Amino acid sequence: MKKSIKIHFVGTNVRWFFAIVLNFCFLFASASTKSQEELVSLKFKNIPMGEIFKQLTKDTGYNFFFESNELDLNKHISYNKNEVTVKDFLKDIFKDTNLNYEIVENQIVIKKVESSIIEKKASIIEPEEEVFQRLLTGTVFDENGVPLLGASIVIKGTSQGTTSDFDGNFSLSLNNETEVIEISYIGYRTKQITVTDQAKIQVSLELDAAVLDEVVIVGYGSLAKKRVTGSVISVTPETIVEVPSLGPESAIIGRVAGVQVQETSGEPGASPNIRIRGSGSISAGNDPLFVIDGIPISRNLTTVGVNGGIPGRNSRTQTPPINPLSTLNPNDIESIQVLKDASAAAIYGSRGGNGVLLITTKKASATDEGKFSFDSFFSMQTVANKLDLMNASELIDYTRDSRNNNYLSSVNGASITDPIGPGERGSGNYEMPASFLNWDGTDTDWQDVMFKTGEVRNYNLSYASPLKNDTSFYTSVGYYSQTGILDKAKFERYNLLLNVNSQLAEKLNLDLRIAPTITENQRVPASSVYFARPPGIIYSGIIHSPTVSPYNPDGTINQLNNHSYLGGGTSTTSNPLAIIEAVDDKIFQFQTRASLGLSYEILEGLTLKTFGGSYINLYNQDFYTANTLLFRNATKGESIAQATSSTEVNWLWENTLNWEKEVGDHYINAVVGYTAQKDNIVVKQVNADNYPDDLVKTISGGQVFAGNSIQEQWSLASSLFRMNYAFKDKYLFTGTFRSDRSSRFGADNQTGYFPSFSAGWRVNEEPFLKSVEAISELKLRFSWGETGNFEIPNYGAIGLLSPDNYNLGGNEVNGLIQSSIPNPELTWEKSQQTNIGLELGLFKNRVFLLADYYKTVTSDLLLNVSISGVSGFQTTLQNLGEVQNSGFELALTTKNFVGTFTWDTDINFSTNKNEVLSLNEKNEPIFSAGNAGVRHVTRVGDPIGSYYGYVVDGIYQNQADIDNAPKDTQAPKPAPGDFKFKDINGDGRITPDDRTVTGNYFPDFTWGVNNRFSYKNIDFSFLIQGVEGNEILNLTARHMKNGEANFNSYAIVNDRWRSASDPGNGLVPRADRGTGNHGNNNRPSSYQVEDGSFVRLRNVSLGYSVPAKKLFANSGIDRLRFYVTGTNLITLTDYLGYNPEVSNISTNALTPGEDYGAYPLTKSFTLGINLTF
Repeated sequence: MKKSIKIHFVGTNVRWFFAIVLNFCFLFASASTKSQEELVSLKFKNIPMGEIFKQLTKDTGYNFFFESNELDLNKHISYNKNEVTVKDFLKDIFKDTNLNYEIVENQIVIKKVESSIIEKKASIIEPEEEVFQRLLTGTVFDENGVPLLGASIVIKGTSQGTTSDFDGNFSLSLNNETEVIEISYIGYRTKQITVTDQAKIQVSLELDAAVLDEVVIVGYGSLAKKRVTGSVISVTPETIVEVPSLGPESAIIGRVAGVQVQETSGEPGASPNIRIRGSGSISAGNDPLFVIDGIPISRNLTTVGVNGGIPGRNSRTQTPPINPLSTLNPNDIESIQVLKDASAAAIYGSRGGNGVLLITTKKASATDEGKFSFDSFFSMQTVANKLDLMNASELIDYTRDSRNNNYLSSVNGASITDPIGPGERGSGNYEMPASFLNWDGTDTDWQDVMFKTGEVRNYNLSYASPLKNDTSFYTSVGYYSQTGILDKAKFERYNLLLNVNSQLAEKLNLDLRIAPTITENQRVPASSVYFARPPGIIYSGIIHSPTVSPYNPDGTINQLNNHSYLGGGTSTTSNPLAIIEAVDDKIFQFQTRASLGLSYEILEGLTLKTFGGSYINLYNQDFYTANTLLFRNATKGESIAQATSSTEVNWLWENTLNWEKEVGDHYINAVVGYTAQKDNIVVKQVNADNYPDDLVKTISGGQVFAGNSIQEQWSLASSLFRMNYAFKDKYLFTGTFRSDRSSRFGADNQTGYFPSFSAGWRVNEEPFLKSVEAISELKLRFSWGETGNFEIPNYGAIGLLSPDNYNLGGNEVNGLIQSSIPNPELTWEKSQQTNIGLELGLFKNRVFLLADYYKTVTSDLLLNVSISGVSGFQTTLQNLGEVQNSGFELALTTKNFVGTFTWDTDINFSTNKNEVLSLNEKNEPIFSAGNAGVRHVTRVGDPIGSYYGYVVDGIYQNQADIDNAPKDTQAPKPAPGDFKFKDINGDGRITPDDRTVTGNYFPDFTWGVNNRFSYKNIDFSFLIQGVEGNEILNLTARHMKNGEANFNSYAIVNDRWRSASDPGNGLVPRADRGTGNHGNNNRPSSYQVEDGSFVRLRNVSLGYSVPAKKLFANSGIDRLRFYVTGTNLITLTDYLGYNPEVSNISTNALTPGEDYGAYPLTKSFTLGINLTF
């Protein structure tokens, strides 16, 4: 029969209330000592004394100290008393014995009394039942003697263990026989101690900034960090949750050299761009492969997607893609490994060309007690950077200037003193709006009208179980809610996670993981141009005249007396508030990841694993634009609706054989396996319009005019092999080989082979460096490998048919036509990468440097190549061309101070040069149209998707400048104040042949500096990130810097050229409503290309950890931390727009870096709590 100890506390409510008051009113106050008069009820029978002490320690907070040879912990005791003090209880059990006790604060010290042994009373002490156990107590310190809270103490080879308390103290039950215990703490070297008859020990752990025995996940296995020869970076769980956010990408921003995470949009749920060592593909995907708990997941951006778009918009004006990692709760993530070089990523073959992110979720507790964790935060978000726009009086002055200059340049005999009102000069482009001439003082800040304060709420509760019956589990439930800075914009996530690990038999292990997630997203059509359908909210707002009131006198939204009705040469645009009110775009997604792994140890070190996984994505979108929205100057609304549903089912089956063996100086780790994966997508879409009213917004309420149903699939079958070898942990080698066969490629080329090798030399293990104490680690690495990219359309290699109608006997008949040419030779894009690396640790790794140089050449680029029109087609998809990415990466970690006050610094710096080496057979450039015509070029010698146009070479100051300059064939009638353009080819004329590269989206280098400080219970950190050399194609300049004053404009135009004596800043030309007929200043040129370099205070965090062990001694609370965080607080940049990382068309490598009214980035202030109990 199971025996138990029942301990009941009397009068604890008063103590709890007092503790809570102390906690919230005096956070920095010291906890008071425990009352020795605290009343308890003790009822137990025939329980070993050691178990009683252990239970009292757990329930009262007292720690017992004694000499092992003076106290028999196996003596069985019975006791039954109500409302007794701990002091009286000790008196009772030690009565008539040779033992006494002393209570000092939270410690009970038991001592032997020199007297004869007195006969024990039967009513208290019952006959012995021998149990072979003893109690080990101890304290864990750092190398400076500071106690470590939360150190793990585990009996080696078992899951039995405990953790140290606030003072570094612990107690652990051991067998009487000799035991080996392992003591570990994050950032310190693990220590093993053999315990024989000791009852009390003191342990000092050595600091290790880069723990070489740390196990790194490397894909299909793990490896000690000291044996890794590839470029692999680990992100810890503490770093992952340091910035409160929706997904784990925030943990990488500004922290990992060679990895650029670009927040291109601030829209709730939007997906950032992640680039590892640049972009190597032109038409295939450039995103890394995400492997979540062993299941590879990608965005599917190059095939038919599960993301429903906005009806009426082309692919260039759609909303940002949905984030595939938004289903992940950062609190559930144990680690992120970034595989950067080909040696590390080649194990994923055809999908490793853009790098790999391995994400692993948490497992059960490593101690003999379960742990609950509750994490919550609340954030308030605002626009990170408001635009500097003209106010009403400035716009009126600008408009007058532009109308006068147009009038004087266009009409012979015109005078600036001629009347300028409506109808007085014969053209609205020469005249002022009446409301400008008779301004009523209205000065609307449309940014203040549009934007509000967004809110984020996050709650997460998790439980990590102890190991019981060879089974343990980790489970969590979470809720995340974000309302945007625009009304109606909202993202919600509900997530569950269950990870179960069980030792089914001595050699058979089970690993089960289930992660269902529901997301609900209310999108708004924010990121697009003012003339899209529906119009872009942001752009419609920032170009709106400040002389216009957003509301009518009756409080309704102003749509019939707004900017569209100003006249006087102004353009038309919709009221942004009307767009917000009229458009509903609701998305519901249910996504589930599930996996089951079985591992069987055939022989010692030889393990067979079978792994099955699935990813299911159920997607539903309901879109509706109400009749209430008046498009620009329309007087009647245009209703339209769209219903989209899709189902994606992806399954994976892997079988691997792992062998790990260490014989003498030789270490071998090898894996061989076979994998199969298949993905099926079904998309159904129906469109309707002509709704009589807005009462019924579903498809049935209107007239169905279009529909579509698509089914696609892809499959991948692979075999893989990797071997790691180490001799004396000094000379290291890794070889990898993978073969992939994909359904996406041509019938003659469906199989690809991807080899890699790498070598490492740990020079510090050589005898000639052993005596150099300052060098604790020195490793040289070299790697070469080949990876692939299979992110192309599912059926790009075969000839497709599409529906088309034709005339038969005077009747229109449904039919089919061939829409593409098959290419049975179509194959992978292949990336060959060479990497040279250095790892240097100094002063016991308190200073640790990582340095890498890499060069990647991606060949067999997938290009749509022009062909003869005789074939009936204009282009065909072929493998041609090469792109190179090369650069340096540096990462420096320092432990500046250790002890009571700690200061850690992480610095990273990386460069990347992107260059097209070859294209088609004649190396003809590829001209690409983005949101405003052809403004991008991909040509040999320049980066992919470079900006393309004329180069501004100053401003004409007088007629002599015009006469002496090359003849501008694109400027019908230039005048002083107009742009002068550069004659690129030197033929003395400005022609379309003078268009050239004007900039690109790729930065010259990126960097980040992160500092962490702690003093006792206070922690503080801040992260600064920088990007230098990237440029933005600011297409809003087409309307807001064009000199025409047909919209509101950037305030920088106030510093425009007005005369030779008042040239302004020398960067902005004269105002001219008819510039297209004169200097043509608004042509595609370097004028619209702006420097996107920035320095950003990415994160600042201040936290306080309540001394829970002292303040709440009996509550079970291990950790209670409160914190405040600021994110994106300051951004220093010369870019005029909202966000210097913006890219409206983030899914097309040929047209990056455009800003055409994108959703602004936000800054946030956060309050949060971390609780573990």
